Amino acid sequence: MTNEPIKGQVEIDAKVRLAAIVESSDDAILSKTLEGIITSWNKGAEHIFGYTAEEIIGLPMTTLFPPDRMEEEPHILARISRGERVDHFETVRVAKDGRLVEISATISPVRDSAGRIIGASKIARDITQQKRTERELRVARDAADAAKQTAEAANRAKDHFLSVLSHELRTPLTPVLAALSFIEADPKLSANEMRHHLDMIRRNVETEARLVDDLLDVTRISQGKLRLQMETVNAHASIRNVIAMLHSEIDAKGLELTLGLRAKDFQIRADSGRFQQILLNLLSNAIKFTPQHGTISIHTANEVNHHELLRIDISDTGIGIDSETLPRLFKPFEQGERTVTRQFGGLGLGLSIVRQLIEMHNGSISASSDGPGKGAKFSLKIGTAVAEQPKSTAGANAPCEAPDKMIGCRILLVEDHDDTRQMLSMLLSNFGCKVTAVPSVQQAVDLASAQDFDLLVSDIGLPDGSGMDVMRQIRIRQNIPGIALSGFGQDEDVERSRQAGFDHHLVKPINFQKLREVMLDLKS
Repeated sequence: MTNEPIKGQVEIDAKVRLAAIVESSDDAILSKTLEGIITSWNKGAEHIFGYTAEEIIGLPMTTLFPPDRMEEEPHILARISRGERVDHFETVRVAKDGRLVEISATISPVRDSAGRIIGASKIARDITQQKRTERELRVARDAADAAKQTAEAANRAKDHFLSVLSHELRTPLTPVLAALSFIEADPKLSANEMRHHLDMIRRNVETEARLVDDLLDVTRISQGKLRLQMETVNAHASIRNVIAMLHSEIDAKGLELTLGLRAKDFQIRADSGRFQQILLNLLSNAIKFTPQHGTISIHTANEVNHHELLRIDISDTGIGIDSETLPRLFKPFEQGERTVTRQFGGLGLGLSIVRQLIEMHNGSISASSDGPGKGAKFSLKIGTAVAEQPKSTAGANAPCEAPDKMIGCRILLVEDHDDTRQMLSMLLSNFGCKVTAVPSVQQAVDLASAQDFDLLVSDIGLPDGSGMDVMRQIRIRQNIPGIALSGFGQDEDVERSRQAGFDHHLVKPINFQKLREVMLDLKS
């Protein structure tokens, strides 16, 4: 009897301590009936869900449920009624202010003194921030995985491109070296045989130069360093020029060319050389991908009710383009499947350069095809311009006067590469010039100190300095025009040559017709 008051006091103290723990907990601790009516609510629940005990007790637990979670409550109550415990159940509830709260809940049956289940107690922890962090980490991991996959794909593309580049740069050299060996072995070749070999050598060297030019153009365009020299251009004349340039390739494959230049307004504002490059690339592609005896069509028209827009369509009956390739056709280093690259050659840069060049002209390009084996069509759109009166070609630069201008021209040629120096000397001498050729800066400066020259033609990279050093030092004694020769052709390279005093900057391999033209220009 004497222990009963003590026992009762202990039970009271335990309940008080338990209530204090419940109230001080950061977790939501609450209880509900088997019908889902809330019967208790602690401060932690108030903090997490925003309701006070007075506001929420007596309301159904589904007050906290979002509409898409209502089916959870019947399942939970059914499990509790069977005496089951629901451990670490993750779900979403709605706070008083409408916020969605992610929680982890443990729900246990509540029994009376007779052991009957009369309700449930619930401990809920706010895991919103934890889940947000997990999602952010998952997104970061996914992004890292995607970046890794992209980097790996880029590396594979780079390796493939370098492999293709090596192949494409080496391929034209093989027949050139073979032809030279053949010529050396048989010095009694006929004129026709010699012409055949020389034409082949020229063709492959020009191919090599075009590959290098494509690489340089991609770099210039990507760095925003490509500058257009805009003028009024006859688009129809440009088309005819390109056809003439590729006439032998068209004939070699027995292709039929259909030409329909129906546009009435065909003058455009463009960089003449770059516009011709666009057309040359597209027609070259059509020739490359069209089999023997196929058909290529070039048509022009002005858009209906829009004569200020010229449309040029170049279509072929070639290998066609599959639907997966079309969206990436104008991306750098793309050329459809790798089998296409191996079969037809090329770096996969041409169409990317075409798209960027036409966009620099405020035009557009699109491609279409009905699928593999069904040909392709490329459509250019570019704004038209008011035609200008053609300039007179009579006068100082008329072709009939050109030869006399070069005769006796005293040229100081500076080039350290022996073969190039020898061949340039022979070529300039054939122009009628008197050529003095040296391989170094010092020899050039010494010669210029002892005698006068009419023109300096100098390589930029020399063993004891640069062609710019030659020009600067010669200009101190005599004011002569200069032509720089260089393997570097970026805008900044040209500008450095100009600042040193050169009048023209020609990029190697040298187009000798262009060299002759600038020499005539300097002599006029």
